[in-house]
Amino acid sequence: MSKWGIFTVLIAILAISILSVGCSTVPVTGRTQINTVSDSKVVEMTIAEFQKMKASMPISKNTLYNEMLQNVGNRISQEVFWDMPLAEWEFVVFDMPNDINAFAMPGGKVGVFTGLFRIIRTEDELAAVVAHEIAHVTARHTHERLSQMGLLTAGSNTLGVATIMGGGGLVGSLAGQSISNIYNVGAGNQINSWDRNKEAEADQIGIIYMARAGYDPNAAIRVMERMTQLEGGAGASQTYNSTHPSSSERLDALYTYLDEAMVLYEEAKEKQTDDYFPF
Repeated sequence: MSKWGIFTVLIAILAISILSVGCSTVPVTGRTQINTVSDSKVVEMTIAEFQKMKASMPISKNTLYNEMLQNVGNRISQEVFWDMPLAEWEFVVFDMPNDINAFAMPGGKVGVFTGLFRIIRTEDELAAVVAHEIAHVTARHTHERLSQMGLLTAGSNTLGVATIMGGGGLVGSLAGQSISNIYNVGAGNQINSWDRNKEAEADQIGIIYMARAGYDPNAAIRVMERMTQLEGGAGASQTYNSTHPSSSERLDALYTYLDEAMVLYEEAKEKQTDDYFPF
C-alpha cells in the first residue's frame, strides 16, 4: 500500500474512533461535545500542574479569605458530585494581590488569587466566581481544547494520527505541555482565557450551581457589574476581565438565567431550613 493509502486508512480509523467514543453531554446546557481524551489522564496531569502551582506561587495565610473559600468550595462541590465523580477537592488561596482571577482544574483543584477579594465582599459573591470556574471543568472545556488540538495535529501529518492512536494516546503525547499552556503555570502568570462561547456556557452553568448550593444568584449579577466597571479602566490588564471576554454581554446573559436560578435558590434555602429543623 502506498504512503497516501496508509494515511487514508489511518484517518478513517481515527474518524471511526472519534465517532464511537468521542462524544459527551455538557451538564445544565445539554450541549453535545467532542471529547477524545481520557478523564483519568486529564485529572492525573492537572493534579500534577496544581502541585507545580503551589510550589511556585505564594499561598495566602489570610484566615478570612481561606475560610470563605473553604465554605464556598465545600458547598458547591457537594452539588456537582455527579458531574465530577473523580474529584479530590482542594481549595487554595494564592497570595497574588494584583490578579483579580480564579481557576478550577479537572480533579477538583481550585485556586483563587487574593486580588479577587478586591471586588468580592460576601461568600455569595465568591460562590458566583467559584461556581463559574468549576463549571468550566464539569463542561469539560479542558477536554475539548485538548481534543481540538489533537484533531489539528491528526490533520497535519501521519505522525499525528499514529500518536493519537498509539499506546500513549492524545493525552500522552500532547497534553502534558498543553495543560501547562492552558493554565499558564508560574508566579506572575495569568490563567489563560476560554473562548467567548465557553465563558457564556460556564456563566449559565455556574449560576445554576451556586443557586443549587443555596447561594443568592443575584450575587453573580453584582460581581459581573463590578467587572464591567473595571473593564477598560486603569490596571485592566491585571483584572479578571483581562482574561475573560466582554463583561457587559455576559451581564446581559446572566439576567436571562436569573429567574430559573432564583427558583432553585429558594428550593435550596427551604431544604436547608428543613434540614436544620427536621421536626
